[in-house]
Amino acid sequence: MNWGFIGFGRIARKFLESLLAVEGEVPYAFASRSNAQTLQQEFPHVKVYDSYEALLQDPKVDVVYISTTHNFHCENTIAALKAGKHVLCEKPMGVNSHEIRKMTEVAEASGKFLMEAMWTRFLPAYNEALRRAKAGAIGPLNYLTASFGFRSEDKLTAHGRLLNPELAGGAFFDVGVYPLTMAADLFGWHPEQIQVTARVGHTGVDESVQVQLSYPEGALAQLFASVTTGTNKEACIYGQDGFIRLPLFWKAQSFEIVKGDVIEKVELPFLSTGYAHEIIEVRDCIRRGDRQSARVSLNESLKSAQLVEKIRGHIFKEV
Repeated sequence: MNWGFIGFGRIARKFLESLLAVEGEVPYAFASRSNAQTLQQEFPHVKVYDSYEALLQDPKVDVVYISTTHNFHCENTIAALKAGKHVLCEKPMGVNSHEIRKMTEVAEASGKFLMEAMWTRFLPAYNEALRRAKAGAIGPLNYLTASFGFRSEDKLTAHGRLLNPELAGGAFFDVGVYPLTMAADLFGWHPEQIQVTARVGHTGVDESVQVQLSYPEGALAQLFASVTTGTNKEACIYGQDGFIRLPLFWKAQSFEIVKGDVIEKVELPFLSTGYAHEIIEVRDCIRRGDRQSARVSLNESLKSAQLVEKIRGHIFKEV
């Protein structure tokens, strides 16, 4: 299939590298409002448009990958679907549940494929770690800890995407969805209790957020997200008989099963830059005629947005 890119930043470059590694998938066109001329010089064999509308009007574009700032995801996705394109939209697909519902309605009316690009859920190591945990490798599951925090000085400006509320900046939209998704993959999307502590900065966005989730059967999840504090980006799943450790869990290529003094190390590298696995899912779904992925369904994207809304409700109620 021919892919069109709307937005072309750092993540799009990694995605491009993985797209080139998947047989039959072609980076056909890029659209950028800010650096189209530079991209054309860098990628002379790719069509480059200086407007998103021009790319969407190209009949040779089959599927669109959207990696603009979060606040534009809904608008860009709906435009692509209405133009008759399949869509893979970066996480979070929408900044609230209303946007997810709107996108879902348009996708259903258009008959086109739509999926949120939560690439972690397609990684072999991540999936195998969760499979073993649920299969009882460490006994009944009790607790999850997961953190994703980083600090990028050059991006921490009032107008940069991380701290700008108009661009849907903030820690939880940017990286908090990763530990939250892992908690949901283990324990479900409906915690019984939510406790939130956050630091909101001078621009009005959440810079660091700590969340504790309690589930009906007694499990707990302790999650941390930050765009101003670096963490080890590790996740640990604790069971009655041991624990499973995933270093760099959101881009996992290995994990350890620890039971007393016995440590089993499992290596499951991802393809290319890791995005290849979700690209393969999109390709296979479209080939089968599926309009959404069973692995990252639109209903799950809605549940994620609803839970994020609840967490952000706790954050900004305190401000």
